[in-house]
Amino acid sequence: MKNVIREIHRRSLWQVLGIYLAVSWMVLQVVDVIGNNFGLPAWVAPAALVLLLLGLPVVIATAFVQHGLMIRERGAPPAPSREEVGEVEPLAAPNRTGRHKLLTWRNALVGGGVAFAVLAMLTGGYLLMRASGIGPAGTLVARGVLEKGAQILLAEFESTDPDLADVVTGALRIDLAQSPTIRLVSRSTLAGGLQRMQREEGTAITSQVARELAVREGYDAIIEGEIGNAGSGYVLTANIVGGESWEPLAGFRVTARSDDDLIDAIEELSRDIRDKAGESLRSVQGAPGLRQVSTSSLEALRLYSQAEDDENRAGDGGARALELYEQAVAVDPEFAMAYRKIGVALGNLGIRRDEQIAALRRAFDLRERLTPAERHLAEAYYYAAVTGDRAASIRAYERVLETAPDDRAALNNLAVAYLDVGREAEGEPLLEHALSLEGFTVGYNNLAWTRLALGDRDAALATYDEATERLPEAAAFLEYNRILLALDATEYDLAADLGAAYAERFRSREAAQWNAVEMGMLDGVRGRHEAAGARWDEAEGAALFEGHPMRLARHRASLAIARGDSAGAVRELLDAYRIRRDSLTAQDRVYGEWLTTLIEAGGVRDAERIYGEWLEQVPDTLLGIGEADRRRAVVARLTFARGDSEEAARLWEIHGRECPSVCWVEASLGLADIYEARGDVEAAIEAYEQFLTRTPANYRYYVDIGRRGPVLERLGQLLDRDGDHERAAGYYRQFVDLWSEADEALQPRVRAAQARLEEIVSSRG
Repeated sequence: MKNVIREIHRRSLWQVLGIYLAVSWMVLQVVDVIGNNFGLPAWVAPAALVLLLLGLPVVIATAFVQHGLMIRERGAPPAPSREEVGEVEPLAAPNRTGRHKLLTWRNALVGGGVAFAVLAMLTGGYLLMRASGIGPAGTLVARGVLEKGAQILLAEFESTDPDLADVVTGALRIDLAQSPTIRLVSRSTLAGGLQRMQREEGTAITSQVARELAVREGYDAIIEGEIGNAGSGYVLTANIVGGESWEPLAGFRVTARSDDDLIDAIEELSRDIRDKAGESLRSVQGAPGLRQVSTSSLEALRLYSQAEDDENRAGDGGARALELYEQAVAVDPEFAMAYRKIGVALGNLGIRRDEQIAALRRAFDLRERLTPAERHLAEAYYYAAVTGDRAASIRAYERVLETAPDDRAALNNLAVAYLDVGREAEGEPLLEHALSLEGFTVGYNNLAWTRLALGDRDAALATYDEATERLPEAAAFLEYNRILLALDATEYDLAADLGAAYAERFRSREAAQWNAVEMGMLDGVRGRHEAAGARWDEAEGAALFEGHPMRLARHRASLAIARGDSAGAVRELLDAYRIRRDSLTAQDRVYGEWLTTLIEAGGVRDAERIYGEWLEQVPDTLLGIGEADRRRAVVARLTFARGDSEEAARLWEIHGRECPSVCWVEASLGLADIYEARGDVEAAIEAYEQFLTRTPANYRYYVDIGRRGPVLERLGQLLDRDGDHERAAGYYRQFVDLWSEADEALQPRVRAAQARLEEIVSSRG
């Protein structure tokens, strides 16, 4: 061994080995870079590694032979002189044998170059055949069998274990959904097809049902599969079926040695399908596996998939889905996307704010386990719902779409964020694109509000017609929001008609409560405060007020302010605060909107005290966007109540710029109060008019409950005092029409406005 080591040192084999390994590493890096940037077949990198491993003994042997020959040649003694040699023959130079001629550096380099040239030719030929649709390497898109973006229906896998079949189908759906080449038909879209087939909503999408759906609905192909047992493992087979005769276009087979290998097998199957369909190799090979995207637990994945199904269908804010997401994280405590969905569901339901923050923090902490797109999704919702950083949230959603332009959640949420800041024109195409990929209840609802914000009321209402046809199972939710949209558009007669139809069509207790909520809003805007209160008593258990009894108190107080009963409004709010405070967490007390109304009612001293409690209990770092907006509004109102009108005006301007759509509602009224206190009638009129015209979609019905009538009345009075009688008459007329059926206690104000309106009309002929 000592002799061998001595010989290795003497022949410089360490240096040769080091150089070869360095060159091999660079070759593999080049292959990796080319594969990541342009896409290479999966076998290219292993083949390159095999060639380098085969070349290693050749290089070592060449070095051994060639360096040994050099040592012999350099170590030979010089030829002696004739006098020294005499009769003795001089030593001959060493002969070059056959191995010396074969194992040369020139041959080694040429051989390596030829090997890699052959690999490059094979790779190029494969890619050419793949792109041209030639032979077994040709993709379905290249062969013209499928078009890029083809709609493919995924049938449920067949198995003797139905639960296992559900898990495999759901996992494959998650993975295939990342493909930019094929578009899986969404489960919500299938619901409409099943209804047209007169099948029950929960009908299993077996291969037979899938083929019938594909023929009826015009889908391009279906993927059907089967799970077979192989000892303790499984064999997964799948076929892409299409064409006029619905024959198999491509077949696939993968194996899993055990349950632990099943997700890896699903990933392999997904990549094979995407590759054969025609997705770029770069995209296929760059797609993260299911373990990174979601979870390593099949049970957690099953619960997550079922939750998404329920969420897409229900349109109820996600109460049932929330339970399933919570079960999923109980199974896999590191399931990042399930934590994010818990946060989303809690936010949609407006309950358990502390738990929402904890779930979103957990998702944020685990975001490195996610794909880039899902990581940005987790960040975006965290910034929006936890830290209240609107700009950071928008940037994160935009980053999602840079890498995943078809991501439905990002398309929807970014459109909503744009609506929030007055960029509705940018949000509408995002929602249209999302709905072209998959119909989902919330997306249609957001599109309707966006179109209303753009001023197209008819298109907004028509959006609900399309949604109801495509998602019949969400009809109750859609019809309820259609009423809210009519309220938002100040189409009060239409809202009343829709409410009556809703009550007739949906007779469940929950539907009755929701109808009482919306009709109470309509009564409140029209000055029928007693009727509104009675309806809200009936609706107190409805989802709108669930977990938010202080919100109901806020609505009642708004009506008290509108009828001039400020003391009653303060009592209503403080009573609710005393009764409900200890039963709600600090995060769930909706301090912002509640304090705003308390200050409006004149309860400034109590508002100062409770505002201090809010600051102590909920720091700025734990305010979502909505509550961060409301905190700014509360600070501006308190500043004005303390007598600093200039600083209050500055704060309102900042508030309005932060979100030109939603925030301007409070800002316009706050500025109107300041301008009236200064005696600047013209500025006050402008602010009040902006309140009427700039109130954003999906918010007007909420703020108009106790404000629209008084603002119309006040505008008529200010313009009348300012000498602009024609415009004053217009606002008096709107006020009289709005409150024509108001409570008797409010009728003196209506009669006064009507009398002044008649005087103006009479004086102007």
